[in-house]
Amino acid sequence: MKALKIAGLIILIILILATVVSVFLPASIHAVRSMFINRPAEQVFDQVNHLKTWKKWSYWDNIDPKMQSNYEGPEAGVGSIHKWRSTDDIAGAGTLTITESMPNEKIVTTLNFEGMGISTDGWLLTAADSGTNVTTYMDIELPFFGRIFPGLVFEKMLIDDFDKTLKGLKTHCENLPIAETKDWEITIMESNPMQILSVKVTCKPTEIGMQLGESYGKIGEAMMKQGLKQSGPVLAVYESYSADKVVMEPAIPVDKSGKTEGNIIARELPSVQVMKLDFYGDYIDTEKAHIFMDEWARKEGKTISGAPWEEYVTDPMVEKDTTKWLTRIYYPIQ
Repeated sequence: MKALKIAGLIILIILILATVVSVFLPASIHAVRSMFINRPAEQVFDQVNHLKTWKKWSYWDNIDPKMQSNYEGPEAGVGSIHKWRSTDDIAGAGTLTITESMPNEKIVTTLNFEGMGISTDGWLLTAADSGTNVTTYMDIELPFFGRIFPGLVFEKMLIDDFDKTLKGLKTHCENLPIAETKDWEITIMESNPMQILSVKVTCKPTEIGMQLGESYGKIGEAMMKQGLKQSGPVLAVYESYSADKVVMEPAIPVDKSGKTEGNIIARELPSVQVMKLDFYGDYIDTEKAHIFMDEWARKEGKTISGAPWEEYVTDPMVEKDTTKWLTRIYYPIQ
């Protein structure tokens, strides 16, 4: 009984001390770090405003290479959502949502991290000579007794993680070519209806090139079997795209209606209103054209209403200069 009384007294003293200490500790954390990036604010903004690109530079998004990521909402800006789940204790599980997006100036997000509650995070961009000053921050409200732990150590951890993320963003942005968007023109038009033979493919982003080549080979064999002729550039419809998985439909336009057989799909790609952009360059650089088109649509009040597709006009086996490769990108719009 005496031992229990002593233990109870010790616990009571600890609780009293914790209460007293907590009274004098801050009720919230405001962690903030900044870094200069030698790239225009528009280019840095695009990388942060598109949550899928975070896999390329964010420390948190790369803690666990096997992290399961799902993206919801628009491709960029307000309403974009990244949901993830990891077996890694540090990566954990949660949801990040963009709640405010001011082009080239500010992005605000809400982070719901399982087991840690909700925080407000943000990015501030200030244009400077030859580059951009980038600031990232996090505001967290702490429970009363949480002011001691994790409060006392959490801010230091966040600052270290911010430094790693900013360094990753800086390296990534400064390795990107400076986007020459001044010559890009978007055309609003009605697409031509076309008969196609296609296959459905699910793969990783790094496997797109290989899967396109294999798919066109299979479609070509089906065309010969059905007596069909190619009537335009090969293409691919991109149903969904994430850092982990791509669902696409490689296709070849044909001169007449074909037959669906096995994995080969015969269908019509109907005429719809689209915005079109002609992109010249290596296929791996088309991402910035998609980003540009998404931003343009939002600024012009256009609503993207279907899966985009790419037409590969130039044959890379004939033309070796990648700067001359023409890819026509189409987005259905309302």
